[in-house]
Amino acid sequence: MKTKITVFLAMALVASSSFAQNTSTAEMPTNDGISSKGFRIGIVKPMLDADLKASYQGQSFSNKEKLDEALGFSLGYASLPVQELGWTANATYMDIKNEGSSTGLARIDGNLAYAFTSIINIKGGLNVSKLTSGENHDKINAGIGFQGGVGVQLTRNFGLDLGYTQMNQSGSMDGVKVDLKEAGFEVGLNGTF
Repeated sequence: MKTKITVFLAMALVASSSFAQNTSTAEMPTNDGISSKGFRIGIVKPMLDADLKASYQGQSFSNKEKLDEALGFSLGYASLPVQELGWTANATYMDIKNEGSSTGLARIDGNLAYAFTSIINIKGGLNVSKLTSGENHDKINAGIGFQGGVGVQLTRNFGLDLGYTQMNQSGSMDGVKVDLKEAGFEVGLNGTF
């Protein structure tokens, strides 16, 4: 757990310092009532653990493991008025690598959000995720999960999201019922235009 938190904080520090180098020329958020509004593109770095549960004729099996690597990109929209209820919506694709194999995962999420100032906001909501590639991906169905986090608008157009996500899928393979959960911290760097 300490390693996850250390990596999480290090990524946040690197991302924020890269934008802080040009703060004298960058347009900072203003107190005009809007923290961020518009279409978003982003890079997502999740640090996920997988929890697999399988059952067959009364017998059950469980396996938990840390996923080696995951990286994704997202497209979406944000409307974050200051001190009012706002929202975000995203479509994200992640490539997850584990023990030499690669799996694609697509996620659509929607969040209710609240911007305390033009710089700090919080959000939380639900997601639907589906494996799109990898072994037996077509036998695993989409499931509903959740996420929540804190957003920091570094400039009017660029922001950093720090949060926690859980994605769920389930299915059946040759009579074996399978439930899969991917969960962990996530760092996202986004541009809103």
